[in-house]
Amino acid sequence: MAEPTTDARIPVTILTGFLGAGKTTLLRRVLSDAKGVRYAVLINDFGALNIDAELVVERTADSVALENGCVCCSIRDDLVEAIADLLARDDSPDRLIIEASGVSRPLAIADALEQDALSTKTVLDGIFCLVDADSFTDLDFASTELALDQVAGSDMVVLNKVDLAQHATIEKVESTLRGALPRVRILRATNADVPTELLFGPREPSPRDPAASHHHDHDHDHEHDHHDHSAEFATWQWSTDKPVDARLFRRALNQLPVSLLRAKGVLRTDADSRRLVFHLVGKRREMAFEEHPAPATSTLVAIGRHDQIDPAALGALFDGCLARAPAG
Repeated sequence: MAEPTTDARIPVTILTGFLGAGKTTLLRRVLSDAKGVRYAVLINDFGALNIDAELVVERTADSVALENGCVCCSIRDDLVEAIADLLARDDSPDRLIIEASGVSRPLAIADALEQDALSTKTVLDGIFCLVDADSFTDLDFASTELALDQVAGSDMVVLNKVDLAQHATIEKVESTLRGALPRVRILRATNADVPTELLFGPREPSPRDPAASHHHDHDHDHEHDHHDHSAEFATWQWSTDKPVDARLFRRALNQLPVSLLRAKGVLRTDADSRRLVFHLVGKRREMAFEEHPAPATSTLVAIGRHDQIDPAALGALFDGCLARAPAG
Protein backbone atom coordinates (compact mmCIF):
# COMPACT_ATOMS: atom_id res chain seq x y z
CA MET A 1 0.00 0.00 0.00
CA ALA A 2 1.20 3.52 -0.76
CA GLU A 3 2.39 5.93 1.88
CA PRO A 4 -0.13 8.35 3.43
CA THR A 5 -0.94 11.25 1.13
CA THR A 6 -3.06 14.34 0.91
CA ASP A 7 -5.24 15.35 -2.03
CA ALA A 8 -3.58 18.74 -2.61
CA ARG A 9 -1.38 17.57 -5.47
CA ILE A 10 -2.23 18.43 -9.09
CA PRO A 11 -3.30 15.35 -11.07
CA VAL A 12 -1.30 14.76 -14.25
CA THR A 13 -2.52 12.92 -17.35
CA ILE A 14 0.00 11.76 -19.96
CA LEU A 15 -1.04 11.24 -23.58
CA THR A 16 1.27 9.07 -25.64
CA GLY A 17 1.07 7.28 -28.98
CA PHE A 18 2.78 7.05 -32.33
CA LEU A 19 2.78 9.93 -34.80
CA GLY A 20 -0.67 10.70 -36.18
CA ALA A 21 -2.61 8.55 -33.73
CA GLY A 22 -4.88 11.42 -32.63
CA LYS A 23 -3.35 12.87 -29.45
CA THR A 24 -3.78 16.46 -30.63
CA THR A 25 -7.38 15.83 -31.69
CA LEU A 26 -8.11 14.49 -28.21
CA LEU A 27 -6.49 17.52 -26.59
CA ARG A 28 -8.52 19.88 -28.75
CA ARG A 29 -11.73 18.15 -27.65
CA VAL A 30 -10.82 18.48 -23.97
CA LEU A 31 -9.84 22.15 -24.23
CA SER A 32 -12.87 23.18 -26.26
CA ASP A 33 -15.24 21.78 -23.62
CA ALA A 34 -13.36 22.16 -20.34
CA LYS A 35 -16.53 21.98 -18.19
CA GLY A 36 -15.12 24.53 -15.75
CA VAL A 37 -11.82 22.68 -15.23
CA ARG A 38 -8.68 24.80 -15.62
CA TYR A 39 -6.32 22.62 -17.67
CA ALA A 40 -2.68 23.31 -18.34
CA VAL A 41 -1.24 21.48 -21.33
CA LEU A 42 2.40 20.85 -22.13
CA ILE A 43 2.92 19.90 -25.75
CA ASN A 44 5.83 19.78 -28.16
CA ASP A 45 4.06 22.02 -30.67
CA PHE A 46 0.96 23.75 -29.35
CA GLY A 47 0.53 25.43 -32.72
CA ALA A 48 -0.69 22.10 -34.07
CA LEU A 49 -3.75 22.28 -31.82
CA ASN A 50 -5.58 24.69 -34.16
CA ILE A 51 -7.56 26.06 -31.23
CA ASP A 52 -10.65 28.01 -32.23
CA ALA A 53 -9.69 31.66 -32.49
CA GLU A 54 -12.61 32.79 -30.34
CA LEU A 55 -11.24 30.79 -27.41
CA VAL A 56 -7.82 32.44 -27.49
CA VAL A 57 -7.34 35.49 -25.29
CA GLU A 58 -3.53 35.70 -25.43
CA ARG A 59 -0.84 34.12 -27.57
CA THR A 60 2.94 34.39 -27.12
CA ALA A 61 5.89 32.61 -28.66
CA ASP A 62 5.58 29.63 -26.33
CA SER A 63 2.10 29.73 -24.76
CA VAL A 64 -1.58 30.18 -25.53
CA ALA A 65 -4.11 31.31 -22.92
CA LEU A 66 -7.78 30.47 -23.46
CA GLU A 67 -10.85 32.27 -22.21
CA ASN A 68 -11.99 29.20 -20.28
CA GLY A 69 -8.91 29.46 -18.05
CA CYS A 70 -6.91 26.75 -19.80
CA VAL A 71 -3.37 27.35 -20.99
CA CYS A 72 -1.12 25.53 -23.48
CA CYS A 73 2.66 25.77 -23.30
CA SER A 74 5.34 24.27 -25.48
CA ILE A 75 7.88 21.88 -23.96
CA ARG A 76 11.35 23.36 -24.24
CA ASP A 77 14.46 21.66 -22.88
CA ASP A 78 13.53 20.72 -19.33
CA LEU A 79 10.18 19.06 -18.63
CA VAL A 80 10.52 19.35 -14.85
CA GLU A 81 11.23 23.07 -15.10
CA ALA A 82 8.30 23.57 -17.47
CA ILE A 83 5.92 21.83 -15.06
CA ALA A 84 7.28 23.77 -12.09
CA ASP A 85 6.76 27.04 -13.97
CA LEU A 86 3.13 26.15 -14.70
CA LEU A 87 2.44 25.25 -11.10
CA ALA A 88 4.01 28.50 -9.90
CA ARG A 89 1.56 30.64 -11.86
CA ASP A 90 -0.95 32.76 -9.98
CA ASP A 91 -3.69 30.94 -11.89
CA SER A 92 -2.30 27.47 -11.23
CA PRO A 93 -4.20 24.70 -13.05
CA ASP A 94 -6.67 22.19 -11.70
CA ARG A 95 -5.19 19.49 -13.96
CA LEU A 96 -2.08 19.07 -16.07
CA ILE A 97 -1.99 17.21 -19.38
CA ILE A 98 1.30 16.30 -21.04
CA GLU A 99 1.38 15.22 -24.67
CA ALA A 100 4.42 13.07 -25.24
CA SER A 101 6.31 13.18 -28.51
CA GLY A 102 5.09 10.60 -31.01
CA VAL A 103 8.47 8.86 -30.90
CA SER A 104 9.00 8.94 -27.12
CA ARG A 105 8.10 6.55 -24.31
CA PRO A 106 5.77 7.70 -21.54
CA LEU A 107 7.55 6.18 -18.56
CA ALA A 108 10.34 8.74 -18.78
CA ILE A 109 7.75 11.46 -18.21
CA ALA A 110 6.21 9.50 -15.35
CA ASP A 111 9.68 9.22 -13.79
CA ALA A 112 10.12 13.00 -14.04
CA LEU A 113 7.03 13.48 -11.86
CA GLU A 114 8.79 11.54 -9.11
CA GLN A 115 11.65 14.03 -8.87
CA ASP A 116 11.88 15.99 -5.64
CA ALA A 117 10.85 19.24 -7.31
CA LEU A 118 7.49 17.76 -8.35
CA SER A 119 6.67 14.73 -6.21
CA THR A 120 4.91 16.77 -3.52
CA LYS A 121 3.07 18.95 -6.05
CA THR A 122 1.86 16.50 -8.69
CA VAL A 123 0.39 13.02 -8.81
CA LEU A 124 0.16 10.80 -11.88
CA ASP A 125 -3.52 10.26 -12.65
CA GLY A 126 -3.29 8.21 -15.85
CA ILE A 127 -1.29 7.35 -18.95
CA PHE A 128 -3.31 6.93 -22.15
CA CYS A 129 -1.85 5.60 -25.38
CA LEU A 130 -3.57 6.39 -28.66
CA VAL A 131 -3.22 3.80 -31.41
CA ASP A 132 -4.29 4.34 -35.02
CA ALA A 133 -6.56 1.39 -35.82
CA ASP A 134 -6.33 2.04 -39.55
CA SER A 135 -2.55 2.26 -39.94
CA PHE A 136 -1.09 0.25 -37.05
CA THR A 137 -0.71 -2.89 -39.16
CA ASP A 138 1.22 -0.89 -41.78
CA LEU A 139 3.99 0.18 -39.39
CA ASP A 140 7.45 -1.22 -40.00
CA PHE A 141 9.12 -3.45 -37.41
CA ALA A 142 10.94 -0.66 -35.52
CA SER A 143 7.82 1.55 -35.40
CA THR A 144 5.66 -1.36 -34.25
CA GLU A 145 8.12 -2.13 -31.44
CA LEU A 146 8.05 1.52 -30.35
CA ALA A 147 4.24 1.61 -30.46
CA LEU A 148 4.08 -1.56 -28.35
CA ASP A 149 6.50 -0.01 -25.85
CA GLN A 150 4.21 3.01 -25.62
CA VAL A 151 1.25 0.72 -25.00
CA ALA A 152 3.18 -1.27 -22.39
CA GLY A 153 3.97 1.92 -20.46
CA SER A 154 0.34 3.06 -20.46
CA ASP A 155 -2.69 2.35 -18.31
CA MET A 156 -5.21 2.27 -21.14
CA VAL A 157 -5.23 2.21 -24.95
CA VAL A 158 -7.50 4.43 -27.02
CA LEU A 159 -7.84 2.57 -30.30
CA ASN A 160 -8.64 5.56 -32.49
CA LYS A 161 -10.00 5.90 -36.04
CA VAL A 162 -12.01 2.69 -35.85
CA ASP A 163 -14.42 4.25 -38.35
CA LEU A 164 -11.67 4.12 -40.99
CA ALA A 165 -10.61 0.52 -40.40
CA GLN A 166 -12.17 -2.75 -41.48
CA HIS A 167 -13.55 -4.92 -38.68
CA ALA A 168 -10.94 -7.61 -39.42
CA THR A 169 -8.19 -5.00 -39.11
CA ILE A 170 -9.50 -3.79 -35.75
CA GLU A 171 -9.63 -7.37 -34.49
CA LYS A 172 -6.07 -7.97 -35.71
CA VAL A 173 -4.75 -4.85 -33.95
CA GLU A 174 -6.46 -5.77 -30.69
CA SER A 175 -5.20 -9.34 -30.96
CA THR A 176 -1.65 -8.06 -31.48
CA LEU A 177 -1.88 -5.76 -28.46
CA ARG A 178 -3.38 -8.43 -26.22
CA GLY A 179 -0.90 -10.99 -27.44
CA ALA A 180 1.92 -8.82 -26.11
CA LEU A 181 -0.04 -7.46 -23.11
CA PRO A 182 -2.88 -9.81 -22.09
CA ARG A 183 -4.45 -7.46 -19.53
CA VAL A 184 -4.38 -4.32 -21.64
CA ARG A 185 -7.56 -2.21 -21.47
CA ILE A 186 -8.65 -1.11 -24.95
CA LEU A 187 -11.16 1.64 -25.63
CA ARG A 188 -12.37 2.04 -29.23
CA ALA A 189 -12.89 5.60 -30.45
CA THR A 190 -13.71 7.66 -33.51
CA ASN A 191 -12.10 11.09 -33.93
CA ALA A 192 -10.59 10.67 -30.45
CA ASP A 193 -14.01 11.15 -28.86
CA VAL A 194 -13.57 9.69 -25.38
CA PRO A 195 -15.79 10.32 -22.33
CA THR A 196 -14.02 12.69 -19.96
CA GLU A 197 -14.93 10.40 -17.05
CA LEU A 198 -12.63 7.75 -18.53
CA LEU A 199 -9.79 10.21 -19.07
CA PHE A 200 -9.97 11.99 -15.74
CA GLY A 201 -12.00 9.70 -13.53
CA PRO A 202 -15.58 9.69 -12.26
CA ARG A 203 -16.92 12.41 -10.05
CA GLU A 204 -16.09 12.15 -6.36
CA PRO A 205 -18.29 9.28 -5.16
CA SER A 206 -21.01 10.20 -2.70
CA PRO A 207 -23.41 7.91 -0.85
CA ARG A 208 -26.97 7.77 -2.13
CA ASP A 209 -28.35 6.33 1.09
CA PRO A 210 -26.07 6.29 4.13
CA ALA A 211 -28.30 3.80 5.90
CA ALA A 212 -27.68 0.85 3.61
CA SER A 213 -25.56 -0.67 0.90
CA HIS A 214 -26.72 -0.03 -2.65
CA HIS A 215 -25.68 -1.28 -6.05
CA HIS A 216 -26.54 0.80 -9.10
CA ASP A 217 -26.24 0.17 -12.80
CA HIS A 218 -27.00 3.39 -14.60
CA ASP A 219 -25.75 5.57 -17.41
CA HIS A 220 -23.51 8.62 -17.27
CA ASP A 221 -24.85 12.12 -17.36
CA HIS A 222 -23.50 13.04 -20.78
CA GLU A 223 -25.13 16.42 -21.12
CA HIS A 224 -21.94 18.04 -22.38
CA ASP A 225 -20.30 15.16 -24.23
CA HIS A 226 -19.72 15.39 -27.97
CA HIS A 227 -22.09 12.47 -28.45
CA ASP A 228 -24.00 10.15 -26.18
CA HIS A 229 -21.69 7.41 -24.88
CA SER A 230 -24.37 5.88 -22.65
CA ALA A 231 -25.02 3.00 -25.03
CA GLU A 232 -21.41 1.90 -24.63
CA PHE A 233 -20.46 2.89 -21.08
CA ALA A 234 -22.18 2.61 -17.73
CA THR A 235 -21.46 3.75 -14.20
CA TRP A 236 -21.88 1.37 -11.28
CA GLN A 237 -21.88 2.53 -7.66
CA TRP A 238 -21.59 0.66 -4.37
CA SER A 239 -21.89 2.06 -0.86
CA THR A 240 -22.09 0.78 2.69
CA ASP A 241 -22.27 2.24 6.18
CA LYS A 242 -20.29 -0.71 7.56
CA PRO A 243 -16.50 -0.60 7.88
CA VAL A 244 -14.49 -2.31 5.15
CA ASP A 245 -11.79 -4.87 5.87
CA ALA A 246 -8.76 -3.35 4.12
CA ARG A 247 -7.11 -6.75 3.67
CA LEU A 248 -10.19 -8.27 2.04
CA PHE A 249 -10.67 -5.18 -0.11
CA ARG A 250 -7.11 -5.42 -1.41
CA ARG A 251 -7.70 -9.09 -2.23
CA ALA A 252 -10.95 -8.27 -4.06
CA LEU A 253 -9.15 -5.83 -6.33
CA ASN A 254 -7.26 -8.75 -7.86
CA GLN A 255 -10.59 -10.18 -9.00
CA LEU A 256 -11.85 -7.11 -10.85
CA PRO A 257 -12.69 -7.78 -14.51
CA VAL A 258 -10.57 -6.34 -17.31
CA SER A 259 -13.71 -4.65 -18.64
CA LEU A 260 -13.65 -2.24 -15.67
CA LEU A 261 -11.89 0.85 -17.02
CA ARG A 262 -12.04 3.45 -14.23
CA ALA A 263 -12.94 3.39 -10.56
CA LYS A 264 -12.62 5.55 -7.48
CA GLY A 265 -13.50 4.77 -3.90
CA VAL A 266 -13.46 6.63 -0.59
CA LEU A 267 -13.70 4.11 2.22
CA ARG A 268 -13.96 3.68 5.97
CA THR A 269 -11.92 0.71 7.10
CA ASP A 270 -11.53 -1.19 10.34
CA ALA A 271 -7.79 -0.51 10.35
CA ASP A 272 -7.42 3.29 10.45
CA SER A 273 -9.36 6.41 11.41
CA ARG A 274 -8.33 8.10 8.14
CA ARG A 275 -10.13 7.61 4.85
CA LEU A 276 -8.77 5.06 2.39
CA VAL A 277 -8.84 6.37 -1.20
CA PHE A 278 -8.73 3.91 -4.08
CA HIS A 279 -8.07 4.72 -7.75
CA LEU A 280 -8.15 2.43 -10.74
CA VAL A 281 -7.29 3.58 -14.24
CA GLY A 282 -6.89 0.84 -16.82
CA LYS A 283 -4.47 -1.74 -15.49
CA ARG A 284 -3.05 0.46 -12.69
CA ARG A 285 -4.42 0.50 -9.15
CA GLU A 286 -3.48 2.74 -6.23
CA MET A 287 -4.62 2.81 -2.60
CA ALA A 288 -3.55 5.24 0.09
CA PHE A 289 -4.76 6.53 3.43
CA GLU A 290 -5.27 10.29 3.21
CA GLU A 291 -5.09 12.76 6.05
CA HIS A 292 -8.85 13.19 6.25
CA PRO A 293 -11.30 11.52 8.61
CA ALA A 294 -12.93 8.39 7.25
CA PRO A 295 -16.45 8.94 5.90
CA ALA A 296 -19.47 7.53 7.68
CA THR A 297 -20.40 5.75 4.46
CA SER A 298 -17.90 4.09 2.13
CA THR A 299 -18.63 4.61 -1.55
CA LEU A 300 -17.08 3.29 -4.74
CA VAL A 301 -17.98 4.30 -8.29
CA ALA A 302 -16.77 2.47 -11.40
CA ILE A 303 -17.04 2.88 -15.17
CA GLY A 304 -16.95 0.10 -17.71
CA ARG A 305 -18.50 -1.14 -20.91
CA HIS A 306 -22.27 -1.25 -20.59
CA ASP A 307 -22.59 -4.85 -21.74
CA GLN A 308 -19.64 -6.13 -19.71
CA ILE A 309 -20.46 -4.91 -16.21
CA ASP A 310 -22.15 -7.48 -13.99
CA PRO A 311 -23.70 -5.47 -11.13
CA ALA A 312 -24.60 -8.55 -9.11
CA ALA A 313 -21.08 -9.99 -9.32
CA LEU A 314 -19.45 -6.66 -8.44
CA GLY A 315 -21.85 -6.14 -5.56
CA ALA A 316 -21.14 -9.60 -4.17
CA LEU A 317 -17.39 -9.04 -4.56
CA PHE A 318 -17.40 -5.87 -2.47
CA ASP A 319 -20.02 -7.08 -0.01
CA GLY A 320 -17.49 -9.80 0.78
CA CYS A 321 -15.05 -7.08 1.91
CA LEU A 322 -17.11 -5.89 4.86
CA ALA A 323 -15.39 -6.18 8.23
CA ARG A 324 -16.87 -8.85 10.42
CA ALA A 325 -18.10 -7.92 13.86
CA PRO A 326 -15.97 -9.48 16.62
CA ALA A 327 -17.48 -12.59 18.12
CA GLY A 328 -18.93 -11.97 21.46
